[in-house]
Amino acid sequence: MATAEERAHQKIVELILSRAYAPGDRLVETELAQSLGLSRTPIRNAMRQLVAEGLLEAQDGKGCYVPRLTPEDMRDIFKARIYLEGKAALEAATARTERDVDYVRDLLEREKEHYRAGRLHEYTEINKAFHLVVASMARNPYIEKFARQTFWRSELYIFFFDRFYVPEEPEKPLRDPSQSRSCQEHERIVEAISAGDGTLAEVTMKAHILTTYSLMTRRMPLIPTTGLQPARYV
Repeated sequence: MATAEERAHQKIVELILSRAYAPGDRLVETELAQSLGLSRTPIRNAMRQLVAEGLLEAQDGKGCYVPRLTPEDMRDIFKARIYLEGKAALEAATARTERDVDYVRDLLEREKEHYRAGRLHEYTEINKAFHLVVASMARNPYIEKFARQTFWRSELYIFFFDRFYVPEEPEKPLRDPSQSRSCQEHERIVEAISAGDGTLAEVTMKAHILTTYSLMTRRMPLIPTTGLQPARYV
């Protein structure tokens, strides 16, 4: 059973996913505690965790905010992800175990199920797990630590500008995983790691993240509340 802090973390992420808060909005601890039916302590701890993960920012004496999104910040964070996760995939192809490969294959199947059902929070969690598990498979705690931080910060851009989270047509009850770019690219990354091909794993991971970044640069102007212009490609 999830702890109160874990529930608070999940609920706050869901609020951001559902756009209850926009970039630049402040999250008020007392209001969250009341609306989520939790005490302030797990809310406070969950918000601290989200700050550490990069999904929120803390300002001295002013509380926590959803970070403002800029083309420059997006460029920098995706550059960092491309470098870190590319190297993680390279190392994972050498250090992987059979158990590692079985686990990420299971994640892929669960990712497809959640995509098919349109379950946003569950899909987000599996996508996060996939990238962070690959980072952990490198067996380098520093790569894993910084990959985790950059991944979460980049998720803000994906939450607000990816079509999976910003439907351009009435939401369909079922989605075909074979039409999901992300699912297909994840599968190719796993195959390269499983085969022990570090070069291919690195190139495929870098291309996967660069493609996501490129899509985000085109979609940022679709959100009228931001007034942002697309950044240049990495």
